[in-house]
Amino acid sequence: MKKLRFIAAVMAVFILTNSCEDENTSVPSVTTPSNSDQYQKIVDQFMAAGAVGVSIAVISPEGTWAGTGGKADREKNIAMSPDRKLRIGSMTKMFAATTILKLQEEGLLNIKDKINKYLPKSITDHITNANEVTIEQCLNHRSGIRNYLQDISAGVFDGSIANYSAAQTLSLIYDKPADDPVGSGYYSNSNYLLLSLIITKVTGKSSYEVVNQKIINPLGLLDTSASTVLPEKLTRSYYTDDPTGNSLNDVTQIDNNGIGGQDALDGGMISTASDITRFVEALITGKLLSPASMQQLETFVDNDPTHLEPDLKYNKQYGLGLMKLETDQGVALGHDGHVFGFGGRAYYFPKQKTTVCILLNTWSPKVVALLNAKATLNLFFKN
Repeated sequence: MKKLRFIAAVMAVFILTNSCEDENTSVPSVTTPSNSDQYQKIVDQFMAAGAVGVSIAVISPEGTWAGTGGKADREKNIAMSPDRKLRIGSMTKMFAATTILKLQEEGLLNIKDKINKYLPKSITDHITNANEVTIEQCLNHRSGIRNYLQDISAGVFDGSIANYSAAQTLSLIYDKPADDPVGSGYYSNSNYLLLSLIITKVTGKSSYEVVNQKIINPLGLLDTSASTVLPEKLTRSYYTDDPTGNSLNDVTQIDNNGIGGQDALDGGMISTASDITRFVEALITGKLLSPASMQQLETFVDNDPTHLEPDLKYNKQYGLGLMKLETDQGVALGHDGHVFGFGGRAYYFPKQKTTVCILLNTWSPKVVALLNAKATLNLFFKN
């Protein structure tokens, strides 16, 4: 999360300021659980915090619900609706980890192996730590490998870098120091680009293609995209680092350039809140992986609290592409996701057997503070 502060500083240099007033809208859909009015109030809170648009979905024992507010495209005055697609950022890592574990079930890899068993020396010899770390250490972010964000951000913002593939992006960290020693560290997007290359190596297919074959198509996630082709109804995205939430800039092209390349399984996928709730519910309730794989998926390591933003101290542990929160409602399993102008989170609450997803096409201090707040998750449940 500290990388977001770095991104904010760079964006202030490269993005022109523009702003306009926006009319709030709300479109609830699907079934109407008894909590539907309460869910709608969550949408209203994000709009009050200055979000341009928000999409929320819930799966609970009472049924399903989806609601939206604000705009998918502020300039064209297009309302947000449940079928509007948003970038999901690092929620993509759940898809990547699930795919790796499914390939292990098929005997194509073993997560205890070092990654240099699958990747050529022309890659691993140029990435510090890469010849020492295992697939598992990449999955749980304990490789110490340099996070590429510090090397790519300026080029994405000034337009000199656009749509880099996983391999191209990794080349930016070649022959540079690691962030941490092997077996330590907190979070590096580079880990999941290395995993993407491993998926390609053991299958002979694009890792995006494999994610489609193993997860998206079997679950019938018709509004989820693992592709370099932008889907119809992709929302615009907006950013400001102004604490008041003013001067929101359209950063859609920056988002597309920064995370739109081939096989960006660290954060490149696009979806809807409804599809993400379906995926997370299927994953955590054991519909996608074997019991042995689920045990590995939910083998958690403690997060170093010094790496966490103050409002995310309850993000206590990380599994294999899976965050574990300690909330007022009990444990929650899932993942947060941020790009430049998008943000969101999706979690399953085992105690309540409830899955929630929030997707936003806005990054601002006020909106992100509301998204991260532990108290926000309480709003999904009756007192």
